[in-house]
Amino acid sequence: MKYEYTFRNTPEDYWKFRMENYYRNWTALVSIIFTLSVLALTIAKWNETNGLGKGLMVVALLVFPVFQPIVVYLTSIRDAQAVQVDTTLSFDTGGMVIRVQKHLQRIPWKSFVPDEKGGGMVINRRSMLVIVPDQMHAYLLPNRVFETPEMKKELFDFMTEQLRKAGK
Repeated sequence: MKYEYTFRNTPEDYWKFRMENYYRNWTALVSIIFTLSVLALTIAKWNETNGLGKGLMVVALLVFPVFQPIVVYLTSIRDAQAVQVDTTLSFDTGGMVIRVQKHLQRIPWKSFVPDEKGGGMVINRRSMLVIVPDQMHAYLLPNRVFETPEMKKELFDFMTEQLRKAGK
């Protein structure tokens, strides 16, 4: 069986990846607690505060739900603009092949860095598959490259099986 996908990641792909990583981490709890605390403070002290204090409370209230996603998106635009050509990822029983213009690299399944549970690093996210062959690289296969959700699941299952066979 061989799977092949040609794509170029968009700012939205990078943004979704970063935001999903952020909200799967303990730092998300910190931002939620901070935002709720500032909301409670704003409600409790609104009438007792002058204009500058109200402005500061509103700005503090918007840090995580508004400003942070905007900053992450601006960073994502920069990252997407840095990639000027399409990437082709191919998967077969031998491993993964990465092709960018004339550069070709084959990574056998046995060379994938294992995750903490001993499995290979292929992560099925709601918006994409994240393929992590080593500790330096990650490839984002967004849902738009798959014709159907079943094709995404088929590739994920195939990769998981190959990594299991390789002992990762």
